[in-house]
Amino acid sequence: MEALLHRTRALRISRSGLLFTVLAAVFFVFPLIRLVLLSLTAEDGTLSAAQYEALLQDPRAGAAIANTIGISVSAALLSALCGTVTAFLTVYTNIRYKTLIEGLVFLPFVIPAYVMTISWTGLTAAGGALTQLLQAAGLPPLDLYTRGGIIAMLGICHMSVVHVTVSHRLKKISEEVDWAARVSGCPPWKTIRRVDLPMAAPAIASGTVLAFLADVDNFAVPAFLGISSNIPVLSTYIYEKVISFGPDSFAYGAVLSVVLSVIALTGTLLAARLGGRRDGGEGGRAHSEARIVFSPAVRFVVEHLTAGALIFFSVVPFFYMAISALLKTFNFSLRPEDMTLDNYRFVFTNDGIREAALNSLFLAGMGTIACLVLGTIAAYGIVRRGSRAAAFLEGCASMTYSVPGIVLALALIFYWSQPVPGMTTGLYGSYTILILGYASRYMIVQIKNSASAMVSMSAAAEDAALVSGSSFLRMWVKIIIPQLAAPALAGSFFIFLSAFTELTMSSVMSSASTKTIGLAIFNLQQAGDYSLAAAVSSVILAVMLLCCAVRLVYKKARRSV
Repeated sequence: MEALLHRTRALRISRSGLLFTVLAAVFFVFPLIRLVLLSLTAEDGTLSAAQYEALLQDPRAGAAIANTIGISVSAALLSALCGTVTAFLTVYTNIRYKTLIEGLVFLPFVIPAYVMTISWTGLTAAGGALTQLLQAAGLPPLDLYTRGGIIAMLGICHMSVVHVTVSHRLKKISEEVDWAARVSGCPPWKTIRRVDLPMAAPAIASGTVLAFLADVDNFAVPAFLGISSNIPVLSTYIYEKVISFGPDSFAYGAVLSVVLSVIALTGTLLAARLGGRRDGGEGGRAHSEARIVFSPAVRFVVEHLTAGALIFFSVVPFFYMAISALLKTFNFSLRPEDMTLDNYRFVFTNDGIREAALNSLFLAGMGTIACLVLGTIAAYGIVRRGSRAAAFLEGCASMTYSVPGIVLALALIFYWSQPVPGMTTGLYGSYTILILGYASRYMIVQIKNSASAMVSMSAAAEDAALVSGSSFLRMWVKIIIPQLAAPALAGSFFIFLSAFTELTMSSVMSSASTKTIGLAIFNLQQAGDYSLAAAVSSVILAVMLLCCAVRLVYKKARRSV
């Protein structure tokens, strides 16, 4: 019986290995290869570097590359400063409200970047509340439609990336290291500067590079703030070329995509290298209590300044956005006669907005289901069977998650429009291409989540079921799925929210009939309908917060059972 089980398992592994390899090649590898080949293809179909020569002679391309690197590096450094400070305060000091502060740090990362941008542009507009306050104080207004504005928005949105990386490292630094320094006569703040900060340096560097990658990938902030003010970055320049539908728009877009991918992959390799560094200090007792103890008066000032600043940057703009959508004009006023519900009425009665919302729900749902099923099966192959093909699929999925979203979107368009020479599919602008895009983009999230959950599950019951004659499918239904459902769905929840509010890929993959809610908001903003864009964004934000609240209630209910 045992020999039969091993033969059956070997046959199943070989078949599943072939399936994993085909999926990895078709959904992840071939589209990226097609993108590179298209960038090297001339109009007559021969291989040529003419497009790259054109790139070197294009001043706007040079400006886009310089802006991409300059803005992303500057924003990453801003994120590093803010994220490192909040990490040290929440891990090393005795301030209160740490849960609140960490929640405020993560809020701009969870909320779509375009919602964050719309909220801040309303606050700093000509008639905005912040502008009025600054003018009353004799100060100049803030202009977000500049490089500095883009850097500030990206820095705020991605400071949580640095915060979580640095916090994790600080919690692992042994207290014995600090004790040894203090016994030697080193005061607390000098110990932080001379001992703990150098030990945390690799994590700070790694988090900064991760923030840089998030900045390079971000399309929404440069699109909302940079297109109208003629500040191109590679992602927006690719978008401009693709939607122009010129004779060489797709080929030139492929060249720009390759350049953007090289920048992103260089950052990914650097992040992996920095993430693998360990400078010691993890032995002995890990962090358990505050290492910097403020006096009550100082603690009161520090915790309230920190929480107040984060509330101002992360919460106030959203409340203002919701209120500004009620105003009849662009001048901020709380008088009832200056308010109207017309903008919110538009959200719930306009056919275009309703169709875009339904499209996003459908596409996010189908993409999430595809990731849940295929990602969990791949995780089973990696954890339970040690499948090299499943591991290869995981690596390919990581690759497509690392490249910028607009690059992946173009790669999928080029490949699936004609997967085989002479075979035209007509998938461009369809629901299918968008579902493929979401599944390719977020598959690695589900693989990692399901694999992590599966590691904690015992395989004894699964082997016993197979030995006793149970079919492979029945073993999944009766044993694996009941144990895996809750943790696997937790990862799917993140995928669904990300796909529902996605803008980067849908900006170039959608057609008029498959427009998503993120693209609808972008179109309203670009058309100058700022109040309508704010109203739609406010409703989307309310829906997201409601979903998160339901998720938290469900999670607490499961823990109490």
